[in-house]
Amino acid sequence: MNSLALTAAVVFVLDQLTKWLVLRFQPHEVPVIGEFFQLTLVTNRGAAWGIFSRAEYSNAVLAAFSIAAVLLLFGFRRALAMQHLAQRLALGLIAGGIFGNLADRVQHGSVVDFLDFYLGPKVGHWPAFNIADSAICVGVFVYLLLTLRGHAAEAHAVIKAHNAANGK
Repeated sequence: MNSLALTAAVVFVLDQLTKWLVLRFQPHEVPVIGEFFQLTLVTNRGAAWGIFSRAEYSNAVLAAFSIAAVLLLFGFRRALAMQHLAQRLALGLIAGGIFGNLADRVQHGSVVDFLDFYLGPKVGHWPAFNIADSAICVGVFVYLLLTLRGHAAEAHAVIKAHNAANGK
């Protein structure tokens, strides 16, 4: 099994296991670190931060979007600059997270969120999220960072070659 698939599988299993535990024991505001971090069962038919959650067919549309995103990742995997392990791991995080939330949408009709952070009276509670959401965010951030770093290195090499060719 390659690193992308293995990463996606690990994220999916961890995500589904933690959600199963939350649903099984239904923690309603169980403090973990005082008021700062608690486990709180929340279901979300929408996208991040509950966007589109009140739309009539939001769950079905977002499930279709998830399937399309995974198909695009698979279809364009050769063009996604995956020559480095870190890039494959980042895409594995994204794919595993998409599959985790898609499984919720199919099985429960909504995504199960439970990680709840309170950021003080001015900000309040950050919207609850889960392992899949975290994996997607970290994967996107790492992939973009690596891609931008790669483009910067390529640009530097071009400038250096241009300067060498012009005797600078």
